[in-house]
Amino acid sequence: MRAKVADFGFARLGPVNTDQTHISTKVKGTVGYLDPEYMKTYQLTPKSDVYSFGILLLEIVTARRPVELKKTVAERVTLRWVSS
Repeated sequence: MRAKVADFGFARLGPVNTDQTHISTKVKGTVGYLDPEYMKTYQLTPKSDVYSFGILLLEIVTARRPVELKKTVAERVTLRWVSS
């Protein structure tokens, strides 16, 4: 009964200036919850939080963690397993 997700709110930690649409950061976060766009560009946006929340919902619905290391390669990443 311990919370495992702590990545939500990253986008809110940036500047509050409404002219800025993103901030650039070093990659930090929990594997499986990180937005692929963030991994490529290092630009954190509110979409990153939405992606992480979607992964959390998927985790609840499937009763699986985002990354299951003990599964076969085809089933290891839950997002890929669901979309196949």
